[in-house]
Amino acid sequence: MDQVEALMKAGKIASQVRSEVLSMVEVGTPIVKICDFVEGRIRGLGGAPAFPCNVNIGHVAAHYTSPEGDGSAVPGGSLVKMDIGVHVDGYIADTAITVCLNRGLEGQVEAAEAGLDAALKAVMA
Repeated sequence: MDQVEALMKAGKIASQVRSEVLSMVEVGTPIVKICDFVEGRIRGLGGAPAFPCNVNIGHVAAHYTSPEGDGSAVPGGSLVKMDIGVHVDGYIADTAITVCLNRGLEGQVEAAEAGLDAALKAVMA
């Protein structure tokens, strides 16, 4: 597999897993269950995790990895940010998504999405 093919495959896997994990993000879902699903699904689709799955709740902006034996679960009224990385033959795709479980915080998600859209337009110009 050449470099472009490996990168494209990693991106497709990351995108698919990101879409599939959304339905798991509900109040009471153990964070480790989300991480196990993400990492197992990446492997099942032919990739490997580029880094441990990150599930960040509330004020934790990034890079929280559920440790072994973690008993924490998705709390009500929270922002849940997931960061997923996939590598295929060493070529990495990294993607993230935020799930809002609190209507009062939807403006933060909209602002982040607007920033991403503006950045993508600038890069693509």
